[in-house]
Amino acid sequence: MRIRFFFFMKTAAGVDEVGISADVAPDIETLVHVLVSRFGLPLKKELLTESGELRRDINILVNGRNIEFISGTATGLDNDDTVSFLSAVAGG
Repeated sequence: MRIRFFFFMKTAAGVDEVGISADVAPDIETLVHVLVSRFGLPLKKELLTESGELRRDINILVNGRNIEFISGTATGLDNDDTVSFLSAVAGG
């Protein structure tokens, strides 16, 4: 599947896109752990709280749909999916 990073996530990962097999990450929860393992502490700080929970101020989209409106972190993934990670952006 295609994983895309935007805003602060892109800076933390050091890339804007990466490919990962759905066999390795069949759902969002597993994908987050795979990404943290691959990209290390900078991405972990962007994705997870100190207690290891997914941060509420990020948006994760699967094929353009927010996982909040699918099945949350249990949202299943396929190899033809595009998963986008977006940091909250504030400003005026």
